[in-house]
Amino acid sequence: MRNKFFVLSACCLLCSGVLLRAQEPVPVFPAATFNSQQADEMLNNGTATLRGVVKKKQRNPDNTYLGIVVTLFPCTPYFNEWYELQKKNKKGKSIAMMSPQAYSYRIVTKASDKDGTFEFRNLKPGKYYLQTMVRQGKMKEMWNQVGTATSVGYNVYGQAVTSYSRPIYEDFKLFYETNDLVKDFVEITSEGQTVNVKL
Repeated sequence: MRNKFFVLSACCLLCSGVLLRAQEPVPVFPAATFNSQQADEMLNNGTATLRGVVKKKQRNPDNTYLGIVVTLFPCTPYFNEWYELQKKNKKGKSIAMMSPQAYSYRIVTKASDKDGTFEFRNLKPGKYYLQTMVRQGKMKEMWNQVGTATSVGYNVYGQAVTSYSRPIYEDFKLFYETNDLVKDFVEITSEGQTVNVKL
């Protein structure tokens, strides 16, 4: 009997491991060949400027913009295919991935801690993809039952005739953090142009 139980337990663990592996998203890469020369030309030796600001999602404390990083990718055919693969991943069965080389062709800048402004310089005409993660602290007031209070009613003879209980609540504040992925496409049409964008 003990051996049968051991075999059954081992089978259950094995099946659980198979199910967990089956639920993991499958990495999917673009079929297009990444053109490093094209990406390099878009990210260098231009005269256009891209200025932007990260908008607050709601009213929050002054630390909304602390540590926010904005990333810019050139929209090459390889990147466009990656983005389309990412859009198809709605059920979490697959995850769109870039090659390490393609991912290295990006520009990263830090948004101002004060007002969320950022800037990219020396860009060439073309289409670009911007993304950032906005982290904001939120507070929610909640009620928690901490006990009950019992009231007893007596008649003129001192006998208890009624009894009822009511809950005792205590209010408290719950602090938590939200992470919102913000993204947008921006197009520069000519050299020397200054484009403004809000994320």
